[in-house]
Amino acid sequence: MEKIFVSYSRINADLVTQMIQDLKAVGIDPWHDQTLTGGQRWWDNILAQIRNCDAFIFALSTESLESEACMSELNYASELGKVIFPVLVAEGVNVNLLSHPLNEIQVMDYRPQDKNAAFALVKGINKAPPSTPLPDSLPTPPPVPVSYLTTLKDRINTGGALDPQEQKALVFELEAGLREGRSPNEIRDLLLSLKRRDDLLAKVANMIDVALESIDNPPEGPDTVGLSRPAPAPQPVDKSDNAAYCPKCGAQAASHSTFCSACGASLTATTASADRKSKIRRYSCAPGICMQMVAEVKQWLEEQGFDSQQLPTDDHNATLLQIKKRGAWRDLVGMSTSLNIVFEQSEDVLKVEIGAGKWVDKAIAGTVSMFVLWPLAVTAGFGAWEQVKMPEKIFSFMGHRLTAIQ
Repeated sequence: MEKIFVSYSRINADLVTQMIQDLKAVGIDPWHDQTLTGGQRWWDNILAQIRNCDAFIFALSTESLESEACMSELNYASELGKVIFPVLVAEGVNVNLLSHPLNEIQVMDYRPQDKNAAFALVKGINKAPPSTPLPDSLPTPPPVPVSYLTTLKDRINTGGALDPQEQKALVFELEAGLREGRSPNEIRDLLLSLKRRDDLLAKVANMIDVALESIDNPPEGPDTVGLSRPAPAPQPVDKSDNAAYCPKCGAQAASHSTFCSACGASLTATTASADRKSKIRRYSCAPGICMQMVAEVKQWLEEQGFDSQQLPTDDHNATLLQIKKRGAWRDLVGMSTSLNIVFEQSEDVLKVEIGAGKWVDKAIAGTVSMFVLWPLAVTAGFGAWEQVKMPEKIFSFMGHRLTAIQ
């Protein structure tokens, strides 16, 4: 037989890959779907491959029996009159309880994954009757499985707001996709796209950081990614000359990492430019805690060696906290360079935006406009690394304090 189609659950991808390699070793080159995108075109291509195949291998497992896509492929192959080979690839299946069309076909056992199992499979394929022509009236193609109608990428890039539960669900689904065999690079890109959303809550951003770290430095064991593990405790910042930092965002890089867990940039790339956008985080925060957080951030920054001042905005819906580093440099820059932190509470969400700006004369200003942020470019006032690192330090402090308070 020239054209063999393999239907399988991606959870069983490793087992199926071994089976396909055994078939290729004797000159049989099966077709199996390695495309990780969804949608109608993808599904139409699957159905076309089934119509054109000479035989249909169904990789039998509890996962494939529960998969909407696998069962749709199997039923379509049966309606087309294709030769079907149910091949048992995993434990947990009671072959005596299989339904149509599997209950009418002899099941081959590939679980041992040895030469005898491979030989029996090849022998069965070679002895199978030749394929029959397609029926004059083709059966109605099955609809694209609901799980593939909307891709994860579409959901992440939606223009509408994502509530906290939707954000968390996306992270869980991305991690599940990685465990099911999806490309780590693809999952990393999707996680970073989700992290760039303006409405992302800080708690979900922390979940994404854990997932990114698991992809970049997978721990030992079968479950390489999962939010059941607590987020790692914050590590002291290495201030030695040997410390490595991301060339894009300035975050300290984990040893031997290839990608930055904060922004996803390649740590092997060289660039002298800093992130030129203001940084935003959203936190779940009861309205009564907002001003307490402003006071705690202000006190913490003063302990870190910063001068600070607090001003209300024009509409009195937000609070501006300006900070500038104490030291001899302020005489050189006229004390004009500052880092601006805007706290804006909306119901149970606290939005915090950080950018560069000019120090405001508090005695004259009274209130300030919301338009006080410059892009986070490198300035002489804070220094290259100081400016790009401080926002993440502030966000990290707030995350830990809100977790402790609430």
